[in-house]
Amino acid sequence: MHRIALWSFAVFLVAVVIYGSAVALWVSEHLGLSWVPGATGSDALSHTLFLVAGVLFVLSFAGGFLDLVVIHNLMCARTGIRHDDLSGASISVGMTAYNDEDAVGPAVADFVGYPGVDEVVVIDNNCTDSTAEVARAHGARVVEEVQQGYGHACMKALAEASHADVIVLVEGDQTFAAADLKKLLAYLENVDMVLGTRTTRELLEKDTQIDWLMNPANQVVAKLIQLRFWGSRFSDVGCTYRVIRKDAYRKIKDSLRVGGMHFSPHMTVEALKAGLKVIEVPVTFRKRAGTSKGVGSRKLRAAWVALNMIWTIVFR
Repeated sequence: MHRIALWSFAVFLVAVVIYGSAVALWVSEHLGLSWVPGATGSDALSHTLFLVAGVLFVLSFAGGFLDLVVIHNLMCARTGIRHDDLSGASISVGMTAYNDEDAVGPAVADFVGYPGVDEVVVIDNNCTDSTAEVARAHGARVVEEVQQGYGHACMKALAEASHADVIVLVEGDQTFAAADLKKLLAYLENVDMVLGTRTTRELLEKDTQIDWLMNPANQVVAKLIQLRFWGSRFSDVGCTYRVIRKDAYRKIKDSLRVGGMHFSPHMTVEALKAGLKVIEVPVTFRKRAGTSKGVGSRKLRAAWVALNMIWTIVFR
């Protein structure tokens, strides 16, 4: 049921393409041009394409109206506002790491020293450098994850931190700041999970990976989640930094299966499918220390990850 608006949007895009083709064909016919020498019947074809496009436009708007207005506003029950005091809640930070010896020390120290944090557990995802040793030296508990991949490391981090009332997921590359926890925790009093968003330009450090392309791309793909789960609002599809209540995590842990770079939207989609309340909060984002093991500035790899994210949002 959640996909009606998404499919309607896809039909709308097809209609736009067909309509554009019909316009081009009609213009060429009336200017005496021809795409194929000796071809006839272009005018009749353009009229047929206009008709097909019109039908698809009507279907797309009808589907969108059904999903966004009727189903989500008239048939979905609204819930009350939740407000839980989390001032005494235990907090465990799960931190992913892969060959981050240059960054993991300061990253661990930042979160270990934050008031209220009980533990930082670093997930060693087959590191071949001294990441584990550095993390331990700065006060972290280190756990190995032998299945290679960002998603596998995230799932391990969540599981290892799930003994606490509040689970924090973060990367060990020093891009995120512990000081932003106060923003995330403040909103967690009202919802089940709070995501960070790195698309607020005023909070981005110079030369981060969220550049002129990554920023709008993240926002566009995030809007697909918003379209599927109408009433939600998202602007960043790939931010690792997030906090989730222990009881909320238990509702979705068995459905988390993506081991690749598209884990973040997968977790968000599964949370929304489970009926959890999820919101975003702008966080600061710094230039990472060391070499990026994820997308970084590699646009082709970013495009491949984006396609996997879109597939996850639309079909899972």
